[in-house]
Amino acid sequence: MRTASPGFTLLEVLIALLLVTVGVLGLAGTLGPIATMAGEGRMHDRVALALASRADSLRATLRAGAPACVTPAAGVQRHADGLLERWSALDLGGVIEVRIEAVVPALRHTASDTLVTRLPCP
Repeated sequence: MRTASPGFTLLEVLIALLLVTVGVLGLAGTLGPIATMAGEGRMHDRVALALASRADSLRATLRAGAPACVTPAAGVQRHADGLLERWSALDLGGVIEVRIEAVVPALRHTASDTLVTRLPCP
């Protein structure tokens, strides 16, 4: 009488290998979209940082002219990383309305945003 030897049969090993391969291929297929989304997130973070930084700069310019309410000059700035900023200010009588646009051109999707805020005269 033969006793069963411990271990796996060739068929069990092949099925396990097939399941592992399908799982790894599924995981590899998601890496591309995940990397794309992470890159787009970094671009949107860069745009948000540029908007906040320019708003702070314009606020400081407005305070530097105190007690007079001098409207900051409009301008455009292109950064080394390709980010383009445009800003303008409008005097509304005691309040300065500031419009800031930031754009990062990319190969697939362009990240852009606009911030419109009102700054009180000092």
